[in-house]
Amino acid sequence: MVAEMNMESGEDKKRLLAAIMFTDMVGYTALMQENEQLAKRNRDKHRKIQKETTEEFDGEILQYYGDGTLIIFKSAVQAVQCGVKIQQLLQEEPKVPLRIGIHSGDIVYDDEGIYGDGVNIASRIENIAEAGSILVSDKVADELKNHPEPKTKKIGSFQLKNVKHDVIVHAVIAEKLAVPDSLKRV
Repeated sequence: MVAEMNMESGEDKKRLLAAIMFTDMVGYTALMQENEQLAKRNRDKHRKIQKETTEEFDGEILQYYGDGTLIIFKSAVQAVQCGVKIQQLLQEEPKVPLRIGIHSGDIVYDDEGIYGDGVNIASRIENIAEAGSILVSDKVADELKNHPEPKTKKIGSFQLKNVKHDVIVHAVIAEKLAVPDSLKRV
């Protein structure tokens, strides 16, 4: 990690290149209104599996967002391998519908959290994913191409909300994962 001083505020901020993963449970709010116990059980299962699997792949959970999570990894390959394992474990009964978005890029973090273009893009990619799928940016797919598993399938170029340039999105292909043919345009 490289630390640099923010001259305007005098505060330390850290920059690093990271793979950023966002996860979100699909339908959680509606489920919470219908069946609080089931919603909490699903959330607890999601968090337990995510914590154990993230540690296994050398990731760091930075924040829980109710039914979602923000995680960073030192490697895009490890991030995707972790996501695949999380999705596969969550497909076991009782199933938990989760969507995952992964992007790699430069991030900045301080005492209040992380920010940067890479974080925003990862969040927007997760937002267009379907339950049971993992979507990745072209940058992440490029890191995977020299590895035998997992493979990716190009879905298309998307203009994501509040992102200035189009982002090419790929779906990860692995056993038990949903692989969409097309996605909602945001």
